[in-house]
Amino acid sequence: PARPCRANASMASDACMPMLIINMGGEMIYILEQRLNAQSIPSDKATRVLHDVVRTMYSPRFIGELFRSQEMYSVEATRQIFDRLAHSSIMRLNKASMDKLFDLMTMGFKYQMLACRYPQELVLVTLNHLHEIRKKVLRSEAVTELVDCAIRAVYDKYLAMSSAGFASLKQSLCGFFGGKLVKVSLFLQEGIQTADGTIVISPSGPLPPSVDTPGTITYLDASGAVSACESFPYPANTLPAHSPADELASCRLGLNKYATHDKGESPNVRSSSPPPPPPPRAVS
Repeated sequence: PARPCRANASMASDACMPMLIINMGGEMIYILEQRLNAQSIPSDKATRVLHDVVRTMYSPRFIGELFRSQEMYSVEATRQIFDRLAHSSIMRLNKASMDKLFDLMTMGFKYQMLACRYPQELVLVTLNHLHEIRKKVLRSEAVTELVDCAIRAVYDKYLAMSSAGFASLKQSLCGFFGGKLVKVSLFLQEGIQTADGTIVISPSGPLPPSVDTPGTITYLDASGAVSACESFPYPANTLPAHSPADELASCRLGLNKYATHDKGESPNVRSSSPPPPPPPRAVS
């Protein structure tokens, strides 16, 4: 009886690193782009910085290593990965700026992970990050192809994953982010974080796929037929679930929160010399 549990745990462990690095990497690109714009870095130089970082982050060698079977890294080891990625271009960050960048990346994906209505939505968050990054590198066909390869790798990795595997994956990610309570001014302004750093999750919004609106109790008789129903008012403002075809288009998690907050919180930097269709829905 315990064997399937071990299998699910093993599959989740293998699936954690791509999910973690791709999503935190997407947040890193958003933040760096915002700061490059805020500091009026010339357009050609800012584009070069972003292309260089994306090229390194989605290089065949890095992606191949990322998607291989491996245990989840510690926070310290993950930080070292992003130290190298952030400095793979002409951009340079001092330690204080890198600390702030990593904190923002961490809290950004932590919020998205916790806000997922069901574990499989993590795949949609990952695809949102990848599609947004793809838009930023369209000037380079070679870099765009690297992102497309990463999108295909995500489908290959997660398409056949079971509901139990996704649940275990989310549990592993919760363990990684446990105790991380860095306050982010943008989150505080939007009311999705409290003054002590706790993430606030709203129960309102669309329901997960194949989930009925809460508030109905159905009674069955001995034969399994419905014998009675009772209803009670559900306090949250829920909406019907989206159709499977609309799930990716309707998921807002993983999009660029910094795009409309030009004065958002992010680190200081200095410079020196077609998408595939959404995956089939699995019910958690």
